[in-house]
Amino acid sequence: MYQDIEYQVNDRIAVISINRPKVLNAIRVQTYKDIIAALKSADADDAVSVIVMTGSEGKFTAGNDLRDLLSDGDLEGVRDGVAGIFDTLGGLEKPLILAQEGVAVGIGANLLLHADMAYAGKSIRYSLPFAKIGVAAEGGSSVMLAEAIGPKNAADLLLTGRFFSAAEAEKWGLLNAAVEDGKALETAMATAAELLKNHQGSLKAIKALGRAEGHRERLNKAVLAEMNAFTDLLATPETQMRIQHVLKGGK
Repeated sequence: MYQDIEYQVNDRIAVISINRPKVLNAIRVQTYKDIIAALKSADADDAVSVIVMTGSEGKFTAGNDLRDLLSDGDLEGVRDGVAGIFDTLGGLEKPLILAQEGVAVGIGANLLLHADMAYAGKSIRYSLPFAKIGVAAEGGSSVMLAEAIGPKNAADLLLTGRFFSAAEAEKWGLLNAAVEDGKALETAMATAAELLKNHQGSLKAIKALGRAEGHRERLNKAVLAEMNAFTDLLATPETQMRIQHVLKGGK
């Protein structure tokens, strides 16, 4: 059923694992489709109470597959994928826990803003490299990141595109904990098991009440504005040159 992810349900915990290890689990259009379908399936399944999301072979994700962003790539598919995944996350009823190792770039780092809980191996490298490759921020990070960690910290990460650490993410409250490398999934699963002991209706209610009124609509509006700017910048020769440079192994 799925091409780019693995999806399993055991003991009321659904585990979604991005599975493109040869490209550091980079997310292409098909990956977006698979993740969206899996999230919707888990949220609608009465046999699932908690959702855990991770990546295969010790990596979370290197972010968008840049080949989709070339002038001959599937930009409409990327737009639909980004809009679809964040709309799905904005309406998700069940708790979502991230287990991240290795790298979490672009959307991989942005997911911290949309998960209920998150754990990462202590040597993980996060980055929001949008300015480096010449595009706009995505995933609602243009507004949500400043609200989460403060405007100066958000500007630092978005304007420089620098790598940041699990320790920084934990300090800002984006992570519940930085754990020993290789232990993120184990920790997330243990937390999920603890949540299973609680009233499932309470978990949904607490999650719903914790969102600001109109959260999903506000998120979708931000994502649309971001993707419009993203598309405009993507059409420029400089951005295309930057993407080609990265694909050829440049930094």
